[in-house]
Amino acid sequence: MRRAARRSAGLAVAVGVVLLTGCGLPGGAAEAIPDAEVPYGLLSASGTPPAAETAPTGDDGARIHLLGPGDLLTPRERPVSGADLPARLDDLLGRLAAGPDAGERAAALTTVLPPGTRLTVTAVEDGTATVDLTGPGEVPDGEESRLAVAQIVLTATSLSGVEAVRLTRDGEPLEAPLPTGELTDRPLTAEDYGPLLAAPPR
Repeated sequence: MRRAARRSAGLAVAVGVVLLTGCGLPGGAAEAIPDAEVPYGLLSASGTPPAAETAPTGDDGARIHLLGPGDLLTPRERPVSGADLPARLDDLLGRLAAGPDAGERAAALTTVLPPGTRLTVTAVEDGTATVDLTGPGEVPDGEESRLAVAQIVLTATSLSGVEAVRLTRDGEPLEAPLPTGELTDRPLTAEDYGPLLAAPPR
């Protein structure tokens, strides 16, 4: 009698184990999966999946510079994108070449870059970007030339990683005017054109 009771209890426990392990697995009994077929990360102690890669984001503080009242340059923020620094700079300079948007034109902001101007980044080395100017229009001269160069240099150096700009025209080195009118072929910095910046609003 006692032996039959023990056998019955053992059978009940075995049935309970089968029900627990088989719950939620349709199609019959559970089968062991070889370790090689288990998705990566599920066998680790933490069970935490690997972090997903994130796409490159735009640079905070990237700005184009437009001509405002008093022939002074005003920075305007622009989002930029690109897989690396040359691509992001190319995107930013493309936005400068496109000129002001409708709201900026309504605020009397403009550009001295001729329509159709193309600004192409050909290299970025040790913080110095080489920018080539091409387009159907004539290169500005006099005061407009200084302002055009200032627009390019101040815009490019607003991007993190760009400290100076060297200009070329159709691939040939270009002597650029400083605010004083002096010509130079050295790399140009934001400090060179500080006198042409409008004072920030208080």
